[in-house]
Amino acid sequence: MFWPFKNSLLASVIVLVCAGPVSLAYAQGDNPAASSPAMAPLANSAAIEEASDLSPRLSTQQVVKTNIDQFDDQLLQTTRDKSEMINGLIYKPDAIPLSQYRQDYMGVGGVTQQISEDGDKLPSYYIAIYSGSTSGVYFQVAAKICELMRQTYAEHRVHCVPLRSQGVGSNIELMKEGRVQVAIVQSNTNWEAQNGVNPIPGARSVMSLHDEMGLLVVRKDAGIHSIADLRNKRINIGPEGSASRALWLQLLKQYNIGEKDLGQIYGVAQDYNGIGICGKYIDAFGLWIGHPAPPIQDTLGCNATVVGMGGAPTEELVRQNSYFFNQVLPANTYEGQDKPIKSFGFKASLIAYEPANPYVIYWLTRIVHEHLDDLRKMMPMFSSVTADDMFTKGNFLPFHKGAACYWETDKHACDWQTKYVLRNAQAANENNIINLPQRKYHQIN
Repeated sequence: MFWPFKNSLLASVIVLVCAGPVSLAYAQGDNPAASSPAMAPLANSAAIEEASDLSPRLSTQQVVKTNIDQFDDQLLQTTRDKSEMINGLIYKPDAIPLSQYRQDYMGVGGVTQQISEDGDKLPSYYIAIYSGSTSGVYFQVAAKICELMRQTYAEHRVHCVPLRSQGVGSNIELMKEGRVQVAIVQSNTNWEAQNGVNPIPGARSVMSLHDEMGLLVVRKDAGIHSIADLRNKRINIGPEGSASRALWLQLLKQYNIGEKDLGQIYGVAQDYNGIGICGKYIDAFGLWIGHPAPPIQDTLGCNATVVGMGGAPTEELVRQNSYFFNQVLPANTYEGQDKPIKSFGFKASLIAYEPANPYVIYWLTRIVHEHLDDLRKMMPMFSSVTADDMFTKGNFLPFHKGAACYWETDKHACDWQTKYVLRNAQAANENNIINLPQRKYHQIN
């Protein structure tokens, strides 16, 4: 049996505590070829990194033992002193100099900056983007965005760094703790926050990013050509409490497929999908992700192919939920896929914390939107994204005032500029006004 993830996680944590670092191994032997379906892999550090919604958070000591790239998601012990509170929200963003937020806050500015070691007297700013695991799409996207910010630094003087996390659920918790300036989530997360299903105090929209399309990977000999064909099949729907499992159950319900209608359900971390397909433990798995995606490409050599999630019930699901969108996977995105595939999904959504400096959010929004063509060259998953989509789709929360200024959502969206304090050691008057160059994106009536 392809063990449920919670069992293998428990086994791996016990091994980690007792024996220190371990490599990927099998429960009943080190030789995958000699193992049977009853032989399940122990959870490695990558699987642990994706399992924040399932298991107790690992201590810092355990993290160091498993993988130095593991993110420490321990709850922040906050003092909530006045220097960390802005309009009732605690604000202690990670990876940002104290001078950028611990201040007599005036709504947008920072304390006066001293001359740097290299003699640079001009002000500089900082932004950190929480994303996902370093092997995942979100981290890659955050890294490319920061690369764009680096290339255009002379325009805005905003330093940018991508930060790893355990994914969307982790990003939400980190924002609630005041540790986030900007984070990547999903459009359904954005919608749930706005509609009180899963509130995120202080969360604001910035823009939507790439499509996250649902796609099945199936064994060619399993006879699966649509969602309706999954009855009596063995599928991995992800761990209990994970976003992927929730999406799976929502989709299966739409097709009137209950858990009892499936041949076997596995609740294994997504890291093991390849082992499941190639080891013939499962017939199918599904991912909502930007495409092309290595976790899918890497399995296609094991007598597997890709299948869309489209169909009449899917169309109805999209109609019922404004955070879902009909999507089409272009032909030849994956090996052997010579025709477009209809499916559905949502948008990756960039959100910001309300206390975050509107100057840096303005420039983040502007650089990403105005350099979409560069993003398309860097990451093929942006090939289907249009400039208008970034404003019109998936942004259910009110816009952060920095993003609202760029999108010009109303006539007063840029009023914060008149209060902006220029953090320049050369400035004779601390109340000098920054007149940001405007781009009329959204026509205001």
